[in-house]
Amino acid sequence: MLLLFAFINFSSLDAQVKKITVKGFVKDETGLTLPGVGVSVKGTSFGTTTTSDGAYTIQAEPNQTLVFSFIGYQTKEVTVNARTEINIVLQSDVHSLDQVVVIGYGTVKKSDLTGSVGTIKADEIKQTPTIRLDDAMRGKVAGLQITPTSSAPGAASTIRIRGSNSLQGNNEPLYVIDGFVGAGNLNDINTADIESVEILKDASATAIYGSRGSNGVIIITTKKGKAGVTKISYDTYANFASPTRFLNVMNAAQFASWQNEVKGFLAYPNPESLGAGTNYQKEIYKNNALMMNHNLSVSGGNDKSIFYVSGNYLDQDGIHIESNFKRYQFRVNTENKIGEKFKFGTNLSLSRTINKDKNTSAEDLIGWFPTIPVKDANGNFTYQTQTTELASDNPVSVSVQSLNTTYAFRTIGNAYGELEILKGLKYKLNFGLNYNTGRTDQYLPTTLFSQTANQGTATINNTEYTNLLIENTLNYNKTIGDHSFSGLFGYTRQTIKNFNNSVQTTGFVTDAYAYNNLAAGVVRSDATSNNTLEGLESYLFRANYSYKSKYLITTSARLDGSSVFAKNNKWGTFPSVALAWNIGNENFIRDLGTFDNLKLRASYGELGNPGVDPGASLTKLAQNGNNYILGASQSLVAGIAANTLGNDNLKWETTKQYNYGIDVGFFKNRLSASLDYYTKKTTNLLVNVPVLWLTGFQTSLSNFGSVSNKGFEVTINSVNLDKGNFKWTTNFNIATNKNKILDLSDPTGKVLINNIGRGSTSISGILQEGQPLGSFYGLVANGIWHSQAEIDASGLSGFSVFPGGRRYVDIDGDKVINQTLDRQIIGNANPKIFGGIGNTLSYKRLELNFYFSFVQGNQIFNETGSRIGVAFDNNTFAEFVNRWTPTNTNTNVPSVQAVQRSLTVSNSSYVEDGSFLRLRNVSLSYDLPVKNIKWLNGAQVYVSGTNVLLFDNYSGYDPEVNRGFNNTRRGYDLAQDPSTKSFTLGARFNF
Repeated sequence: MLLLFAFINFSSLDAQVKKITVKGFVKDETGLTLPGVGVSVKGTSFGTTTTSDGAYTIQAEPNQTLVFSFIGYQTKEVTVNARTEINIVLQSDVHSLDQVVVIGYGTVKKSDLTGSVGTIKADEIKQTPTIRLDDAMRGKVAGLQITPTSSAPGAASTIRIRGSNSLQGNNEPLYVIDGFVGAGNLNDINTADIESVEILKDASATAIYGSRGSNGVIIITTKKGKAGVTKISYDTYANFASPTRFLNVMNAAQFASWQNEVKGFLAYPNPESLGAGTNYQKEIYKNNALMMNHNLSVSGGNDKSIFYVSGNYLDQDGIHIESNFKRYQFRVNTENKIGEKFKFGTNLSLSRTINKDKNTSAEDLIGWFPTIPVKDANGNFTYQTQTTELASDNPVSVSVQSLNTTYAFRTIGNAYGELEILKGLKYKLNFGLNYNTGRTDQYLPTTLFSQTANQGTATINNTEYTNLLIENTLNYNKTIGDHSFSGLFGYTRQTIKNFNNSVQTTGFVTDAYAYNNLAAGVVRSDATSNNTLEGLESYLFRANYSYKSKYLITTSARLDGSSVFAKNNKWGTFPSVALAWNIGNENFIRDLGTFDNLKLRASYGELGNPGVDPGASLTKLAQNGNNYILGASQSLVAGIAANTLGNDNLKWETTKQYNYGIDVGFFKNRLSASLDYYTKKTTNLLVNVPVLWLTGFQTSLSNFGSVSNKGFEVTINSVNLDKGNFKWTTNFNIATNKNKILDLSDPTGKVLINNIGRGSTSISGILQEGQPLGSFYGLVANGIWHSQAEIDASGLSGFSVFPGGRRYVDIDGDKVINQTLDRQIIGNANPKIFGGIGNTLSYKRLELNFYFSFVQGNQIFNETGSRIGVAFDNNTFAEFVNRWTPTNTNTNVPSVQAVQRSLTVSNSSYVEDGSFLRLRNVSLSYDLPVKNIKWLNGAQVYVSGTNVLLFDNYSGYDPEVNRGFNNTRRGYDLAQDPSTKSFTLGARFNF
């Protein structure tokens, strides 16, 4: 149906009649030409934009009015009066309050906004060449914290808006793309198609999304066509990425000497003869990994129909050898009018991605033997068999020989119709579809040492995801004198079906089939399938009132019913209210002559977070481990039994949020700022709590506990200089967030979490009342013991108290270093402040942009150190060359004995400063003169660098890292791949 709408839309373009051609140039008050100015015919959807030289051409009737609009300048209207040439001068009006901001189920003028909303426009997004939107948003909005989980192509980031609300539930924001709620994966969105991104932060802005709004909402609006001459745009670039840095590990000679001491015998009789050996980081991670990106778009239309069509092809090599990501994407957005009362349209995106992922972890390659070359003298891949402790494949062999490819196809879009029933009253019907299919093919060949027993392993995983949405909304707008009213009422239904299955076989006589013939495997080693269905039914409401644009009030509420929750709590109501006072419009403020804008805001609301999978409230059955021996023959019979305990009272987590804000502008709004203070309290946390043993279960998912977040957000925008052909603007944001656990289900007020280290069960994290989520827990390191005399003088004893051993603080004062009793909180993953600052300098045709992001006050738990920095059958850090020995006591590096795996314990030596300042992006562009080229309206060439500079104190690959999406693992670095710095060469053309 979506495709049918798209094709119908192109058939209704009408011919223009009785019009003349008007040409001219648009300049600012200094005489500088302005490219990209919107030029439209008032009362119609017919329009165009100025070229790079500020020129425009448009058709209009002799008595119609032209409207010239450009962000940062006052809108100007001019009557044609049968003229064929009209030159325009626009006056500066930086950060105009008439700018439209997208909110849930509608738009609002910035001057009438009562909630806390951050906006990122297309011009800001295109400054950072990237395949993922989250990369382009980093550091751009106060209170928005984005942390990558990997540098692999297409890898997602964790995103937090105003901190973390949940312990076990979801903490990621809700995504809305062109009105489709719950759009999900950002990999399939072409950033060149994006018109704007709005980040809804406070309860007033997000309550319209009810049970899914507690983590904030990110609304993505894609581009639409404009009436006028058809435009063709082409953008292409080449990007070259390299690792930012490598970890400093031992070379072959150092490693051999280390191993001789670890093993207690001469495993390597002559270490020095081995030299540097093989650095497997440099074998695996390559420089100048190439990414090619091509975007082509066509847009246009007339008074009745507009369209935007685009295509994208992307091919990205990762820095990890054999990794690659390809994307083919097509988009068509259309809108048509039938008469004056009805319009309909579509937003449709089709994408195909192919992700060739790595099969080697950074932990394995960092620790692999530098004494072993990649290949032997016969050209065959080597493997480690020099000891009986460990035998494995070298990481290059695994990366090259194994197969791991994921194919995904996605269709996401909506078809809508809108009818004006009465003046100011509109009904809109919207159908949405988000359909994804995926297949992951994996094969580990018989040539790998690890497959000696299995003789090859083939696995195929299939997924199918269907998300159907139907929305009915009524919008009403009315102005009576100084009073303005608007209202929204809606009813929506959404159904989500998720299916997956997986089959694995082993025992192949040949690698020729790979994963293409599972039946060729002798043994079916695994087979699983899963199918879930969930539904959401909602009623939503919003009302706005404004008096003289001075006094504003917004109320909203959403009633959600979800199949995810238990029969006693299927429904929940989520209300909000917001007040704003445009005090700058009051005469007593205007008479001061100080403020161009001054607005006070306050809001309160309640939001939900489902945070659990379908069926979480139900008692579930499982077959695994429930077999029985029955009958006279005593045959083994498969049985089924309950494996989870249901909860008929399970319900949403609820977040109550207060927000207080002020917006201010000075010097004709050349300097503007926004300040927000918020407090949030999340109750009814979804956690597994202990239950009585007689139930047959240990825990049950319940609502228990609470968490708070509070902080400040500051955004400042300024035009520092605007004179002649030179302009310099700055945007700055900074935020704080203080997280605290208020109540836990455990009667002790604390829960110990997160084991670390291979072969170790040492606890490294803690959930504790009064402390933040993301607290690290362990012993407090205080150097090493240099001598027995030092030990004797201290009077201490314990597991680590020996010459060369790690020295820990005796917290309880009992003179015994105990792995349990001497632990305390040793770090916090949450930053004290974070933000960004960007500058744009333009001179004639040149434009320079550079953007810094920063984080200060957080710690990182270097889990890589707990696994690599041990005395075992693996390579380790080069710092251990200077380890303590009886002949080298003047050092703070522990001895071999001190870092045995059995002594690995969480301690503050693994906790490092995570603060950093990063030059996120710098770009230089030049608009080519195309005035004399009739078929070309604009051309630009540009060069940019991403992650060019990094100032930090972290010893790992990168301080901007997170171990997956588990909220209790925030701030952990477990051998993620190195981050990348990249350079881009590109060009843009408008025809």
